[in-house]
Amino acid sequence: MEFWLKAVGHARGPLSERWLDERPELLHRTGFPRRPRMAAGDRLVLYASVWRRVFAICEVIGEPEERDHPRWPWTIAIETLLVVPVLDAAPPVEAIGVAARSMSQQSHIRIEADHYDRAVAAIASIAARR
Repeated sequence: MEFWLKAVGHARGPLSERWLDERPELLHRTGFPRRPRMAAGDRLVLYASVWRRVFAICEVIGEPEERDHPRWPWTIAIETLLVVPVLDAAPPVEAIGVAARSMSQQSHIRIEADHYDRAVAAIASIAARR
């Protein structure tokens, strides 16, 4: 099992604060500019890039699939395990031990198990309060 930090949104189109109302598909599938090296069973921490916050924990449940999309030609099915539906309440990426600048030009990066564990703990504590 590998652990990944996956960026969602960018300067030209950040997620809205109440992203779940507008983009519920983010809980089921995520896109990539090139074929990701992920496999079923890997874990993702979703990162709202402009907000610089982590907002969901997901498990990869399928293999990468190619599709006809100009910006995100690769997609992968995910199952959401934990989620913070309002970005203003989500923890900053630094809370999991990853600098926000690490994601500046990447759609996803590999993270260590302890980063993943910190993300689970941070998101779970916020989700429990809601």
